Amino acid sequence: MAFFKKPDAAATLSERDILQNKYKNARSNLLLVVIFSLINSVMCLFGSSSYFLWSASIPYYFTLYGMVYTGRFPAEYYADWPDFVPMGDSYLATMVTTAFVCIAVYLLFWFLSKKHGFGWIVAALVFFVVDTLYMFYTSGFSADMILDILFHVWVIVTLIMGIVAALKLKKLPAEEAPQMYVAPQQMPFDGTLPQPVEVPYTQAPQEIADTPKED
Repeated sequence: MAFFKKPDAAATLSERDILQNKYKNARSNLLLVVIFSLINSVMCLFGSSSYFLWSASIPYYFTLYGMVYTGRFPAEYYADWPDFVPMGDSYLATMVTTAFVCIAVYLLFWFLSKKHGFGWIVAALVFFVVDTLYMFYTSGFSADMILDILFHVWVIVTLIMGIVAALKLKKLPAEEAPQMYVAPQQMPFDGTLPQPVEVPYTQAPQEIADTPKED
């Protein structure tokens, strides 16, 4: 019994398609950063201790600091801070506003990178590298941070791959438009002239080239 191997879908893609997919993947990961960063910040505002990966650290930490230093957490959280004096609501508003502006900047990078060039992905990469460094500065390195670190590294790698793909796309030759030919049609019964129909030249039947010309 013969077995037929299903052709690999990636093998049928052109170089242009592969590079475009890498660039789209970079933009998709950037959008995930926006979504999960927003979710984490909102959950923190509602006092949740849950935290989703694949998000930026600065928006979450800024929201967290705003909640902590305005005394929004339970009393036992401040047991080791006997001299703690909560700050005013304006501090929370400032920190939360900063967090949401940061998320909005990532969203702007994602939006502009679709039609205005990969330079916006470069900007997003710079912001996310700074975000990763801030994460290490704030929390250091510990075993419970491994997954968060891996996701940060993965986002950075995919953004770099998207930038490299965009640079290679610029060097590819422009795609040529397919040649067109006029397909012959039978004469209508009412005697009117048929309208020519343009179809891709690559689809022209071979026998048309052998049709004898009328005198």
